[in-house]
Amino acid sequence: MSKKKTPPQSPKQPQRPEKPEESSVAESTPVSGGFQFEPAWLWAVVLTVVTVMAYYISLDNGFMVFDDDKAIRYNNLIKNPTFRGLFMANNLGMYAPITWCGYALVYALAGESASAFHTFSLLLHIGCVLSVFTLMRMLQSRAEVAFFTALLFALHPMQVEATSWIAGQSALTFSLFYLLSLMAYVQWQNSQRALFFGLSIVAFLLSVLSKSAAVTLPVLLLALDWYKNGTVTLKNVLAKAPYFVVSLIFGLYTFSTREAEGHDLVVSSSAYNLFDRFLMVCHSLLFYPVKLLLPFKLSIFYPMQKTDGVWSIDYYLAPLALAAIGWAAWKYGRRDRVIGLAALWYLIPLAVMLPYVSVGTFEMRSDRYVYISSVGFFLLLVYLAQRIPAEIRRGALIGMALLFGFLTLERSQVWNNEVSVFRDCVDKYPDAPLCNCNLAYGELLNLEFEPSVQHYTKALALDPSYVEAYNGRGQAYFQLKKFPEAFSDFDNAIKAGIVTPKLFLNRGKCHVILSRPAEAIPDLAKSLELEPRNPETWYFKAVAEGKTGDLAGALKDYSKAIELNPQYVEALVNRGLMYFNEQKYDEAIADYTSALSVRPDIIIARNNRAMAYLSKGMLNEALADVNKSIEAQSNYPKSYETRAKVYTLMGKTAEAAKDLEKVKALTSGG
Repeated sequence: MSKKKTPPQSPKQPQRPEKPEESSVAESTPVSGGFQFEPAWLWAVVLTVVTVMAYYISLDNGFMVFDDDKAIRYNNLIKNPTFRGLFMANNLGMYAPITWCGYALVYALAGESASAFHTFSLLLHIGCVLSVFTLMRMLQSRAEVAFFTALLFALHPMQVEATSWIAGQSALTFSLFYLLSLMAYVQWQNSQRALFFGLSIVAFLLSVLSKSAAVTLPVLLLALDWYKNGTVTLKNVLAKAPYFVVSLIFGLYTFSTREAEGHDLVVSSSAYNLFDRFLMVCHSLLFYPVKLLLPFKLSIFYPMQKTDGVWSIDYYLAPLALAAIGWAAWKYGRRDRVIGLAALWYLIPLAVMLPYVSVGTFEMRSDRYVYISSVGFFLLLVYLAQRIPAEIRRGALIGMALLFGFLTLERSQVWNNEVSVFRDCVDKYPDAPLCNCNLAYGELLNLEFEPSVQHYTKALALDPSYVEAYNGRGQAYFQLKKFPEAFSDFDNAIKAGIVTPKLFLNRGKCHVILSRPAEAIPDLAKSLELEPRNPETWYFKAVAEGKTGDLAGALKDYSKAIELNPQYVEALVNRGLMYFNEQKYDEAIADYTSALSVRPDIIIARNNRAMAYLSKGMLNEALADVNKSIEAQSNYPKSYETRAKVYTLMGKTAEAAKDLEKVKALTSGG
């Protein structure tokens, strides 16, 4: 095939002999004075150092309750990994065995250390930064373009979500292998050595095994073919057959696993019809470049909602703006293929991240979705900046990098924990019910009950359909001992159709506390129907049965709670009391002894065991227990009353009288 001619470019430097001819890429103009961008290793070190400086503060961040807990803290697979568990099953509804291998490796080395997981994320991000730098040097000859593209990619605050959220590590892992696959492919283009083609396929397979979003890579490889040759032939397409087969398999499998996990992929609904989806996709394609250029008001959540059934004007204008930008990219991209490649690099990886469907509203837009696509945007930005005089251009790019680095430092602190990240969300979108609801949940878990109530209330005021807020607010009210309010919220959540064992347990507990034991039993039975192995539910059912006079049922259910949790102190104490009342003193003593072995400070258990010893005539044992009880809490009248009985049976009437006087003083307030 004859080589195509391309329009002449602006002044060129002699090409390095090891580089293939780059007919569509403008060379850098020789610059007198100023700093040069060689040797490459030195600038790779600079990129590494500034990336660490921007993210070091995130190493002190903790685990996020949102997904980090499920992925790491309560995930038995990464603590006890097996090949079958990692590679032959889904984990949390996802098939991403390489990502889970990474988690398992960190856990094996450092245990449940949030700092270790954050360090691993930072290392992955640095790997991506250096891969971008290397790839940009391979694809075009301007070393300055390669350096600043990688620098802006490294420091941009939109990368914080992927880098500082442990659960976002899959975006980093798949991106690293994605970039390595591209690098190997470019090497194959230049050398035609089969080794590099094979390495590219292996890296691509590792990428899709890290996150299914990697399925876009074959299309980007075709873009690289066009970039190199100015055209895409049938031979180019057929050469990608192994890639497309892998993409098809993993793409279809991802859809099936998401639906199997209960994540319905909704395209058209009462909230969004097909035209809405079209506007949302167009708007999102423009949303990300605006945020990349002006990275302010970043958030974990970006609302996409209509007002009175109508979108804001920018949604309706988005298709027109996108068409104009697309036409410009087509016109100028054909003339200068770096522009075309940059546009395609932005569009192709992002294509599978656009809001064609909904799995709820939380993740229709996310900073981490543009992680790999941002390379194309920064390439275009830096490449176009080459038309500006060097001193101005470099000053502007360095200034932009410094701003990005400062914003990244700030944003890394926002991602410290679930409260800080959703408080930031509420600060920026105060009328977003999801942000208020999730902030309230974070506050609830951090024992900030009053603020939690306030934010759950705000979420419900903004959108009454957020019925899960009733459950959360009910738990906050319960902790504040506002039991009528808690009951009302649990009741509303159940009436709204929420069916969880915890919710029925909570409503049942409120019934018990509010002296409605008969009403509690059906709720607690329903909770046990949904989750039969919760000892707390058996315990409260036993309490309710005891209050309704069903002593046999209560004893049976206390025993079930203790069977499920042999160290359930409250159940042991209550069953011990039932045994005592039935004059089964040995059984009562055994239960009190078990309770005290767990918590020696329980005065009622020690006093009750003393009473059981007393009833068996074991006066010395009874006296030892009651003395320890009084030593631990000197103002508990029951202990003095029990000791008075012991002293009486021992014939120590003076001591007994003295203890009875103490009882009278304590009970009368004297």
